[in-house]
Amino acid sequence: MCGITGYVGGREGSVRLVLDNLKRLEYRGYDSAGVAVVAPNSPTVTVLKKAGKLSNLMNSLGDLGASSGAAIAHTRWATHGRPNDGNAHPHTDCSGRIALIHNGIIENYLDLKEQLLAEGHTFSSDTDTEVLVHLVEERLKTSNGSLEAALRSALASVTGAYSICVVSEMEPDVIYAAKTASPLIIGLGEGENFLASDIPAVMEYTRRVLVLEDGDFVKITPDQVTITTLEGELLQRDVFAVTWDVSTASKGGYDHFMLKEIHEQPQTIRDTLRGRVSDTNQVMFPELKLSREQLLNFNRIVIVACGTAYHAGMVAKHFYEALLRRPVEVSVASEFRYSDPIVDQHTLAIIISQSGETADTLAALREAKVKGATTLAVVNVVGSSIARESDEVIYTYAGPEISVASTKAYTTQLIALYLVGLYIAEQENRLGPTVVAGYVELLKALPAQVAQVLKLGPEIKELAQGLSKSSSFFFLGRGFDYAVAMEAALKLKEVSYIHAEAYAAGEMKHGPLALVEPGVTVVCFATQSALYDKMLSNVKEITARDGGAVALVKDGDEGLDTRSVDSVLRIPSTHDWFMPILAIVPMQMLAYYIAAALGREIDQPRNLAKSVTVE
Repeated sequence: MCGITGYVGGREGSVRLVLDNLKRLEYRGYDSAGVAVVAPNSPTVTVLKKAGKLSNLMNSLGDLGASSGAAIAHTRWATHGRPNDGNAHPHTDCSGRIALIHNGIIENYLDLKEQLLAEGHTFSSDTDTEVLVHLVEERLKTSNGSLEAALRSALASVTGAYSICVVSEMEPDVIYAAKTASPLIIGLGEGENFLASDIPAVMEYTRRVLVLEDGDFVKITPDQVTITTLEGELLQRDVFAVTWDVSTASKGGYDHFMLKEIHEQPQTIRDTLRGRVSDTNQVMFPELKLSREQLLNFNRIVIVACGTAYHAGMVAKHFYEALLRRPVEVSVASEFRYSDPIVDQHTLAIIISQSGETADTLAALREAKVKGATTLAVVNVVGSSIARESDEVIYTYAGPEISVASTKAYTTQLIALYLVGLYIAEQENRLGPTVVAGYVELLKALPAQVAQVLKLGPEIKELAQGLSKSSSFFFLGRGFDYAVAMEAALKLKEVSYIHAEAYAAGEMKHGPLALVEPGVTVVCFATQSALYDKMLSNVKEITARDGGAVALVKDGDEGLDTRSVDSVLRIPSTHDWFMPILAIVPMQMLAYYIAAALGREIDQPRNLAKSVTVE
């Protein structure tokens, strides 16, 4: 989510070096940048940080650009606090002797901040990260002045995900680092060592890399790297010899960002769940201010979005109507404000957008507010326009999504929307704690199940070679499956440029069946238990007209096999409500591999943009 670089050694101009390395991580996405250095001749911590592009920071360096010494640098992708100079990293303690950068989310930062405020600490930002550096300062009081001991003690009190790097005038030739659930690597040099959140940052200087693991605590000097557990037990990590070129490495070894982002979904789903489910599997949304009385006041829900986010809203409609038993309308944002929508003070309007800047969606949000609705945004980019203007906001924490075709943003939107539904049901006493806990347990199992689905990659790649010759695709489903079919069709047309349409399966007889002929492929979703027999009938309608048929079914399904269709993809089973998460992943891979077989520009398809900021 953020970019991290560090350097300790004898080179001149270490500040410029870590910032140049940081430029190689710009693909990760960011909204501000900063640097800290401890100059050897004047061992004080100097910090400079700026909102906006890295170039803003580099143009402001002045004499600092020539500074040498232990240096750390950071690009921030906001999760707590708006993108501005004050919230940019590095953050310092009250004394200004310690500087810290961080990638991740500190879940218990509010409790820690309250304790530190009581101890007299002063904060200058809205971030969770600043809490860490003040906590280290506080623990120095009980660590005999040892920075290393204070840092270990502070991290032992933290829950959440983090990669951190620390420099201090107390130890001017040392960088301390630690990692839990957020990437961090060390580049090994001769009389110098490097640190980064991703390999491309260090490849100009070294191809010898240590990939840190969760729980690692590291002390880095020019001549030595010492890795221990947080408790101090010495660890050994194998040196990894990098053979990729920089372009490949920036994609994590994948050929395209789209494929990388597909494979990130087990982790991004975990990130969306983190901090929102309790140890007893109850749903928590500390960021929401909606009271039980307000929730009971809503007699209808309107969901507004565009593209992939709209398809996530379609899944939510089926879920909310089944769970909450109140009407839910899903509107395309570009149509919403021109339709004189029926929205008032008894309406909850859920606004979905990855970027938080989609022009039509932002306009729809404003229209809903004018009409008196309470607005709840589900967005990925912190501090975006939609996030700022909504009454309530839930962040998906998917991290920067670089490929134009959305993958991990979609599945994290679904997770957030599922949690919202369960939260409302629990607050309204529609479901008891035991029932909610059962559903939450199923959601928590999804990352491992998605990882299982990803193992179908070789099978799907082989299937895609043949399907790439199809002239047209139809994606069919019923209920939840129809909502997934819509997203599957969009993915394919975006990246392959092949015509693809989704239909509610029962509608094929009302016109589209006339288009089925050899060369046309029909993908049939059959994951909904109550609708399974109906889907079998629809499949037979396709094969009777010589259309190619691919079926997506649950493991153990005996009703569909290669005797009745051309190909069958089998995925793990969960509650029918949550099957869309598992059903879309093979379709993302299918779209990717068909596009790859056709030689398409997968990450940047023709005529499309990642964030649509014009109406």
